[in-house]
Amino acid sequence: MKRAIFPLPVFILPSGYTRLRIFEPRYLDMVKEALKAEQGFVLCQYDVESYLNVPQYGCLVDIIDFSQDEQGQLLIDVAAKSVVKISDVSQNKQQLRYGQLTATEDIFWFQQPRQLTDKDKCLQMALEQLFASNVQLNELYRETHFDELNWVVARWLELLPISIDKKQQLAFKSDFANIHSFLHTVINNEFS
Repeated sequence: MKRAIFPLPVFILPSGYTRLRIFEPRYLDMVKEALKAEQGFVLCQYDVESYLNVPQYGCLVDIIDFSQDEQGQLLIDVAAKSVVKISDVSQNKQQLRYGQLTATEDIFWFQQPRQLTDKDKCLQMALEQLFASNVQLNELYRETHFDELNWVVARWLELLPISIDKKQQLAFKSDFANIHSFLHTVINNEFS
């Protein structure tokens, strides 16, 4: 399937939500197209080394809500559905990028369900506290799954104040044990 691509310095994984401010005409057209066809678009990292700045992987997202900010700019809330592989990237006259999407054959750690253990309660509780203290974040998430370890780990990767490159590396080039250990070190030091 062919979809519009929105490269941004934003990191999101499946079951994640984010709010985007849309003001460029090409991306306003992308939103209109996505809503009209009832299909999503791809959100991916802006990659300076890739053709048209589109990396190999992105997240297919659906628009779940929209509003305007104080300046009248469009705000859209999107929910990430799945990681997709992007190929045959092109752009139209407005420089809106498009790519052919395929389901990834790679099995990533966030696709394999894992149970929370007693050791993981600190990750869960700290994330619940973060959501409870951040009204905007709490309102953005239509669904939460604090009882699912993969969901908790994915949300921490999205929210931690580390570089997007580091997040990409952890999410797509590291195994669950490394990510899990990294988060325990960071969260235990910060919240204990």
